[in-house]
Amino acid sequence: MNIADLNWGNDSAEKDPDLMEYFVDSDAYNRVKNLSKEIVIGRKGSGKSALRKRVERHFEGLKNHHIVSVCPKHNAFRSILNDPDLKKGFGQEIFFQQTWIRQLALDSLCLLGHSEKSSYCDGSMAFARDVSLQLNRTSKDFVENISEVLKSVKAKVGDLGEYGVSIEKELRNIADNDSLEHHLAEIAKSGAQIVFTVDDLDLGWDNSTTANNLLLGLLAAMNHLKSLTPNIHYVIFLREDVYEILLTKTQHSDKYRNCERIRWEKNGLVSVLNERINYNRKQHGLSSIENPFETVFPSTIGTSNTDNWLTERTLSRPRELIQFSRYYTESVTGEAPEIEVLKSSEKDYSSWKLDDLSTEYSNQYPNLSAVFSFWKTKFFRHKYHLSRAEVSGMILDILAECTINDQWFAEISDETDVNTMLRILYEIGFLGDFVLGGDGGSQTFYSYTGRHEPILNEVQIHPCFRKAVNTVDRIRLKKP
Repeated sequence: MNIADLNWGNDSAEKDPDLMEYFVDSDAYNRVKNLSKEIVIGRKGSGKSALRKRVERHFEGLKNHHIVSVCPKHNAFRSILNDPDLKKGFGQEIFFQQTWIRQLALDSLCLLGHSEKSSYCDGSMAFARDVSLQLNRTSKDFVENISEVLKSVKAKVGDLGEYGVSIEKELRNIADNDSLEHHLAEIAKSGAQIVFTVDDLDLGWDNSTTANNLLLGLLAAMNHLKSLTPNIHYVIFLREDVYEILLTKTQHSDKYRNCERIRWEKNGLVSVLNERINYNRKQHGLSSIENPFETVFPSTIGTSNTDNWLTERTLSRPRELIQFSRYYTESVTGEAPEIEVLKSSEKDYSSWKLDDLSTEYSNQYPNLSAVFSFWKTKFFRHKYHLSRAEVSGMILDILAECTINDQWFAEISDETDVNTMLRILYEIGFLGDFVLGGDGGSQTFYSYTGRHEPILNEVQIHPCFRKAVNTVDRIRLKKP
């Protein structure tokens, strides 16, 4: 099999029809499928959507289990966030909580009613069947749902504050949530296990007050529905940075601490590649082998084992490793691994990863890419290991000379706040905290590897960005 013929699969889990063929089970998957975790958080590209699909596949195979998958589209969220009434005061958490309850209950009842094959059913199941027939087997989308509730609210009051302390009761009446919840709970109590899976909440999210209230309302709605009966469950898949922001916006953060943080070690990341290589081998009529990685990649790069060298150039996320592998394999000409091709692929991968990082944080730090563009031209061929004085001087140049007309940067620039800028570069993973240990040892900590309070007396640019910002290849130590 020619290495260039390797198909690594689609970057998007939703668009990869073969994903389940090479999904790598993990402790995280086992905890989520056992419903011991309600929120799954991870950085972009860490495998949240892949995990969701695997969890849904698991429950689809279980008797009396009904999966309600909620994956809002980008345009839906943008329509909501651009609504002037929601921006001006109607877009409060309590409003979104009740509209989410209505949406989730209708989604569930449509699914349950459509699954009822018997010609004769009564009670709450008959209600669910009627809902399914009335809505043509699928409930209205969230935009239509919000529009209906908002229209009814505006017909009664000019502002949600006019409801006073009765706001929740009034919203529940308008949304007809008492009735919907009653029938949903009765069906669940009769033996139906209902599992909500929620993903893609960052699509259209812009870190505005309305956007954060929209997601906080969803969390509150899920908690409420789960409290109706032990047979209602939920698993929400959420980007880690979005999750951390939401916790600062609510007084009830303790309710949302039961989360699974997706973390990958080297062996797990290499397993992702091994499973996909063996799948390709089978597609080409070859047998699976124990360590197919060695048939595609050279064993070493310089003095490093290739598996270490590759994983060190990621932020410990499968998507990055797959993308790096794709750059490499598409340029190999035969069936044998090629060291020089792997080396030369690093620059293209590094540039892609730097652009990807800017996109990932475009809501919190718009035009962050301008900082990196300035960095790679102003500090061309600079070293990647920097003292506090060196990196502070570089940041001062950025604040003085880089033009970014966005509030986050203007505030830092006006205050000449080097510490905040340095902290941001650490939090997004661009810089690591280099710490000297005992007996001459040292370690570089990165924000994505776990809890660590950075000192930042010395820092290192992460290996996956060094080529993109034109650093020198190695640290040259001065001779005594």
